[in-house]
Amino acid sequence: MSAALAIQGNIGTMPSFEKDFLDNYLKFGLGSMPKSDIDALVMHLLDLYGTDGSGPLAIYSNQTVSERLKTPVSKVKKMRYDAALKFGGRIEDQAMGRLLAALSKASLEPDGEKVLLIIEDSLAKNWLQGQLKIHQHIFDYSFNTEIVKVSVSGLFQVLDSVFDAQEIDKFRKGYDAAKKKKTSEERVAAFKDVAKKFAEGAAKAAGGGVVKVLKAHLGSV
Repeated sequence: MSAALAIQGNIGTMPSFEKDFLDNYLKFGLGSMPKSDIDALVMHLLDLYGTDGSGPLAIYSNQTVSERLKTPVSKVKKMRYDAALKFGGRIEDQAMGRLLAALSKASLEPDGEKVLLIIEDSLAKNWLQGQLKIHQHIFDYSFNTEIVKVSVSGLFQVLDSVFDAQEIDKFRKGYDAAKKKKTSEERVAAFKDVAKKFAEGAAKAAGGGVVKVLKAHLGSV
């Protein structure tokens, strides 16, 4: 029996971080994983589990994680993108879960015609942009690359193509009700409430992979 297989046979009772690390690291034999992939794997596991029982780092911004890990923000951002691509499972689940996490905290412009999302990670932003292009829509991030403005019609077209129809119908009705509120403050507050409920319901309807991603990025579902 090889040393790698012997180690794998003895990690069943280890905590999830260690077990997941060794499962991935030993998959193709000891020493075969490039350093860049090891960095991405560690970032993936830190986002899932955190350190010393601190909970998932995925709920924190790139800047906060940069400070905690003493790593440049640009490197954190790249490692998170690599981690999602290589170790996050289905790309669609990753993108959908991350979009729902952003949507659960989204706001509405005063006129009610555009949704404002804060999307830090490149995977979710690139996926959303690709989906909007398919439906002949664009989004605006000209003032801040992490604050994305999407037309309500464009957003709903994307949601219609990937999420549960019943959940979207409830979201659309909630949005219509929010838009009828008298003041912009009331509209924003009402929209935030229905967006959060939609994110939770849509994730559960989509299945375990999306729920796992959403839970990691919010801390709970």
